[in-house]
Amino acid sequence: MNSMEQGMSQSMVAGAAMQLYLRALQASHMELAQLVTHALNANPALEEVPPPPPEDQEGGAPDYEATRRHDLFMDSLPQPITLSDHLEEQVLRSALPEEVEAAALELIAHLDARGFFTDAPEGLGLPPAIFKQALQAVQDLEPAGVGARDLRESLLLQLQREGSSGTLPELLVRHHWEALIRHRYAEVARELGTSESAVADAAHHISRLTPDPGSNFAPVERLVIVPDILVQRREGGELSVSLTGEHVPRLELSPQYRDMLAEQGDKPELRQYLSRCFREGRELIRAIEKRQSTILAVAEALVQRQRAFFLRGAAHLLPLKMEEIAADTQLHVSTISRAVNGKFLRCDHGVYELRSFFSTALPADEGEGVSSARIRAKIKALIEAEDPRKPLSDAKIEAQLAAEGIRIARRTIAKYRDQLHILPASMRKQV
Repeated sequence: MNSMEQGMSQSMVAGAAMQLYLRALQASHMELAQLVTHALNANPALEEVPPPPPEDQEGGAPDYEATRRHDLFMDSLPQPITLSDHLEEQVLRSALPEEVEAAALELIAHLDARGFFTDAPEGLGLPPAIFKQALQAVQDLEPAGVGARDLRESLLLQLQREGSSGTLPELLVRHHWEALIRHRYAEVARELGTSESAVADAAHHISRLTPDPGSNFAPVERLVIVPDILVQRREGGELSVSLTGEHVPRLELSPQYRDMLAEQGDKPELRQYLSRCFREGRELIRAIEKRQSTILAVAEALVQRQRAFFLRGAAHLLPLKMEEIAADTQLHVSTISRAVNGKFLRCDHGVYELRSFFSTALPADEGEGVSSARIRAKIKALIEAEDPRKPLSDAKIEAQLAAEGIRIARRTIAKYRDQLHILPASMRKQV
């Protein structure tokens, strides 16, 4: 092999190793497990290192029979049904045209935890006519209210399902929504030529509908979340950031095949095959190690930037861009994006996706931006502290935030309140 061929070969090997690292970095723990399983099946020189056996409470040998019984018991537990599972099963039984069925399944995959479709229809890449049929098919499923674009449409779907089309509650939601959520019953009564008490009764009926059709189903994220990062608060306010290592496979090269490689000097084809197996095995081991070190470096930079959040809670989350973490870690923005994709962090406040710590800024009087996540936390805190007999309207929330130097439109407050699954003030009022 001449020097040019050797250089090209080395370049190709380096490129393959980089692609493997990027693939491992992008992968969630489940995807990484699939990648490793495939490699173990294809590469005889690669072995998985079993985790160290747990010790019993007295420090002796583990009770393997008890452990096996526990594992069998856990495996036998029925898996919670998710909203997507429930809806997909109905679609597959509905005998829809093939193209509409595929579109409905795609649409279901984009529903949020409430069962709402809030993405832009164009994002699905479906023909408008097919999207319309698929959306109608999803909105016809149980539970009533799924597939809605917002709370108002969800309530209309629920009213129609219970046979209340054309009734006063349906009329209020369809044509007098703004007046309804602002509790202007007398105004609506005059416009409709009915009594204020009849409007109030209709509003009470509406308040008994669910703002969250998907609430009775297991959230998908709770079934698959395995924290990659642990953030602990130490004495003096120091924050410790570490990898959990949960479900990250530990691999090694087989000593048996290493000996075989050393003994095959007279068999060039076998030696070449074994050499390739060892090279690919080393590349995978290094890719996983580099994946872990990259995730840790990104998490450390993120925690440093969001220190106030980890010490004082969600109301102190700051606006953050991936470019800032890229500058802190000397990594490319695309690498940061891969590192936070599908990775989770556990801290005193709960479990969070790393991606959720990045948000845009909203203006504040002091000139420093306030993150949208922080705004949502403030809205939630204000509503949780309100007098249930006199709940805060969006206008009053707007005024209280303005008093804190945060300028935000009332329609944005309504959007964030909706994202928090919180009803309008008129529907939160307790008599």
